[in-house]
Parts: sequence; C-alpha cells; structure tokens
Amino acid sequence: MHIRSALPTSFALLIACGDSAVTTTETDSDASTDTSDTTDTSTTATETTGEPPTTGEPPTTGETTTTTTGETTTDETTTTTGEPVDTTTTDTGETTTTSTSTDTTDTTTDTSTTGDLPPDLDALAVGLEGGVRVDWLGAGDGGIEHSTYWGLVKGSAEYNALPPAEQKKVDAMKASILHSAQRVPTSETPGVEVTGTLTVEARTQELVFAVPTDYNGRLVVLGTPGTRDQWSSHGVLLSWLVAHGYAVVVGNKGMTNGGVDGNATMLNKQHPSQHWGAMVLDLGLWAGERLTAAYGEAPAAIYAAGLSNGGYQVRRALELDRLRVLEGEPALFAGGLDWSGVYWPDARVLDQDADDVVSPAELAGGDQLIRTNEAAALTMRYAYDPLTETTPAKFAEIPPYQGAQPGMQGAGFDPASAPIWGAYNTAFDYLKGFGLPQFKGVGYYNFTGYVFRAELMGHDAAEAAAYSCYTGPNDEPPAMYEWLAQAQDAGFTDEHVEWALANATTGEFSAPLISVHGDGDGLNGLRAHGLSYRDAVSAFGTPSQHRLYVVAHGGHVDAHSDGLALDFDFDGTNGEEGVADRFTLMQPYAERAFLYLVDWVENDIAAPAGKTLATDPANDVLDAEALAF
Repeated sequence: MHIRSALPTSFALLIACGDSAVTTTETDSDASTDTSDTTDTSTTATETTGEPPTTGEPPTTGETTTTTTGETTTDETTTTTGEPVDTTTTDTGETTTTSTSTDTTDTTTDTSTTGDLPPDLDALAVGLEGGVRVDWLGAGDGGIEHSTYWGLVKGSAEYNALPPAEQKKVDAMKASILHSAQRVPTSETPGVEVTGTLTVEARTQELVFAVPTDYNGRLVVLGTPGTRDQWSSHGVLLSWLVAHGYAVVVGNKGMTNGGVDGNATMLNKQHPSQHWGAMVLDLGLWAGERLTAAYGEAPAAIYAAGLSNGGYQVRRALELDRLRVLEGEPALFAGGLDWSGVYWPDARVLDQDADDVVSPAELAGGDQLIRTNEAAALTMRYAYDPLTETTPAKFAEIPPYQGAQPGMQGAGFDPASAPIWGAYNTAFDYLKGFGLPQFKGVGYYNFTGYVFRAELMGHDAAEAAAYSCYTGPNDEPPAMYEWLAQAQDAGFTDEHVEWALANATTGEFSAPLISVHGDGDGLNGLRAHGLSYRDAVSAFGTPSQHRLYVVAHGGHVDAHSDGLALDFDFDGTNGEEGVADRFTLMQPYAERAFLYLVDWVENDIAAPAGKTLATDPANDVLDAEALAF
C-alpha cells in the first residue's frame, strides 16, 4: 500500500499529538515490490549486543493497528481529543478522510507546514520500499529528533494518543537509551522525516532519514551501535546533529528488518556483519542522491559517524571508500567520527609468524570482540560461581577486583574501566525476575561473546547451544565456561578465520578520521579496540589523517556512566555505589571531535594532535563547545 504524497499532488493528514502536529504521507517508491510499512520496529531488552539496554523494565513490544487487504489499507489513529480519524486509500489511488467526533469540539484539519521546506519533498523518499514521509513542525511535537518521546510512559494517556506507528518509535527509542540523564535531548527541530527499507544488491536495511527545515547542505551517515535498530542513535548523535542543521540518515545494519530481534539475526548463518561497512556506503550514496534531487545541488560534504559497532562501521566505510577511489570512483565521505569503535584486525596484524597464513590460533589470540569479551567473562567468572570475582567485597577493593586485574588487562581493558567490570559481567541478570530465568548471571561479556562467536562460526541457536551464555537446565551454569576451557584455538577453525577476515579493518583510508575512546570503557577495552586500531593506522595507513583522543575516565555508554541503571557491585540494588563521580560523559567529547572534523575538512584547520584528555569525572562538561583539546 502506498499513499501518493507530494506537493502539489499530496494528501496530508494532520494528527494532533498533545500540543503538536505532524503532516504524514506515504510515498510511492522505485522499489519493485510493494509491502505495507514495517520500518518502525520494536526492540527487546536482549537486542543490545555491544551496548546497554534499558534496565529495570521487562522487554516491551510496540503494536500497530494498520491492516492491509489487497490494495486497500485502513489506518486508525486517535487524537488527543479522543477523535478517531480513518484514512483509506481506494483501489484507484484516491484518498478519502472520514472524521468522527464524540463531542462538539470544532476540529480543523490543516495540511500546511511551517518553515521554508524544499519544493520537492517527494524526492527524499524515492528508492525506498514502504517509504513514509512525516513533516514535523517542531513547535511542541518534538521535531524530527522526537525529543518529547523520552518522557512518555507506555500506556499513559499521552502515549495512547499517539498513532500506532509513533508508539512504535517511542518503544524503539526507549529500548535503546544510551545518553546520560544529564543529556536528554530537548531541541525540537522542524523538518522532514522519511522511513522505509533500502535494498542495494543483497543488502537490505530499514532506515530513518531526517532533514531539518534549516538544512545546512551537509549530510551525516550514522552507524548503529550494537545489533540495534535505526532509532537507537536518536538520543546520542542524531538530535545534536539535526539541531545544528545536518541531514542525518541511519540504518539498522539489516539486524531488525521486519521487527526481528537483532541478536537472532546474528544466528542466521548468513554472516550479516560482513556487510556493515558497505551498508554505510549504501546509505550515503542513496541519501546524497535524494538531497541532490530535493534541493537541486549535491551535499557540500558527507560525513560518517557512529558509536561502538557503529564506530566500526565508520572505520570500515572509510576504508571501502578509499578502495572505490582507487577504482576511479569519486570519494563519498569527506571525513569520519569513530566513537569507541570495535576493532577487527586484518591478516597483516593477525599473522604473527609472518608465514602469510592466519591460523585459528592466531585469530584466537588477536584483538577482536570475541576474544576480549570471552576473556573478560572467564576472568570475572560466572556470577553464581562460588569463586566469582563479581562480589560487593571485591568491587569495594582499591582498585576494584584486584584479583581480576591481570586477566582483564590481558584482555585489553584499561584499569580505569574496573568499576564497571562486575556490572558488565551481570547486566542482564535482572531479567530472571521477569520470567526469563535463562538470563541468571548473564552479562555483556558472555552474551556478546556468544552472539558474535555464533556469527563467525555460522551457527544457529541450536548449534550454538554448545557454548551458550544462558543458564542451563536445573540451574546449571552456562555451557560457555566449560566449552571455552576445553576448546582448542578458542574453538576457531580455518573457515572461521575467513569469516573474521571478511570483517577486518585495514587502517587505510583517504579522508580524515577522528576516533574518541574512553579509558574507562568496560565493554570495548581501550587497548584492544582503540589503541590497536591506531597501531594499524600507523603501520599501514596514513597517520596524519587520523586522530585518537583518549578520554580519561570515559565509559562506553553515558547512560551507564550516570551510575544509576546498573548494579555495579552485584548486591541486588542498582545505583547506590556512587559510580557517577568515577566516569566522564563521552558524548560532549564526541560532539567536540565532530566540530574539529568539520573544521579539518571544510576550513583546512587540522585537528589537534591525538592525546589523552584529562577530565574531572565528578564535574562533567555537558557543552561540546566549552571543550578544547
């Protein structure tokens, strides 16, 4: 089903959302197959590889009341005045609107929008399957960053007043709260939001494309953290960027297409992570063309930026873009921002004996997410093991977890990250109280190792049961620990080496790249992921094009640096350990690094030399422009 939209041929339906209004259209695309819109997917608490979920609540799933029969679709939405509006598209493509009211309130449908919008908004959705355009006014509706959604409570009157598609956005955004409570987005930027599904060759991903009314002529392609969906960056980078005039496009890396759990996608035997870098290029090429068509000129610059697995996407996309240039294609990206990116080394780094062959043993010993997080799980031990390091007494040691220090440092973690080791060893344990007993003692370390191991081994859930991170029958410890203790070469074979090398980053790129990484990152250890990638750039790339800023006391995700969402000492109570004053918020440093990147690219002012940035974790700087490196 598609409702034709465009000026002057569009039909616009005004939906009241509190004191706000949005203009909604569904757009025909160039896609060969028409399907009903499924781009707004919900996220469960386990859909979080690489980053923390919203803790303290059971998983939630958004619902939709949209039904499709043949070519006729009926959407029912409810306004805040209690007035349902039924919109029907007939077989002839004509649209009719029926409005019913149970009171005498005079309701006016206004299809206009404010601001100087481009004349060809339809062009922004061309090429998408199930493309939908929504024009946000930014006057109480939260704008294209949806800032009003952060305060909504599922099931409240305000939440229930939203159309089903918007409720699903709320669910998806709040399932991936990554920002600090001190940095909840508040800006409301008017502009255009496009959602839909983009397919390039065999790569399919759902996306959101946000273009401010005061578009500054520049595009940022965001990588996506963890195995999350396309809404997970709204609270960290998208809001700040659109408020500064940048158009932003972000996809889901193919992880949550059709509402599938992102981690389940990793166990589909298709090795989706090998496409993550190319998918950033896909987004940049498509969105750049759309902006050119809509505004009559190409973006002045296209940047890539991303957190964690999204940071890996940025590194890999810039490397792939260099290869395109060597083949005679014009460069796509002007520069990139890598925020705590995941490192996958290439053969030149892994081949320690220089025999031109990467052995399973060499892969097992290299810096990559599986090795580092499985080593952390083995070091901290299963949380209910009598010999576990994850106890209140060991958290209280100075430094924390003294007995685990050698093992954790050997896994690539900086001592500054120690306060969060216990929390990341047990982060999903709380789910056992919500009818999910298999999560007893499960944390990021064993969960991430399990999911990414299955990805490299080409295993589904049944085959991966041998090294499962989940509690076994009769409350048995997860199979992972015994399996790893007996596995030769960490269980890797030559086939797995080939899969790992398909993910490898080379350190070779042609556009400026700025990396920011916290020494307090307890998930992607600084040594294993930040410093190792810098070393690869120094050995094989162009170091003058790279900067690494190490943020002292910086954690992986600012929501956890608040010290409230996790049980850091595993005593059964969240957030009483005073951890907030031990971690520095990273987002302002990432934003400041992006400003340096833009100056570097557009004003030829080279970014300051890479360095470790001293910080005061008890007094976080919240304004990027107040920082200078």
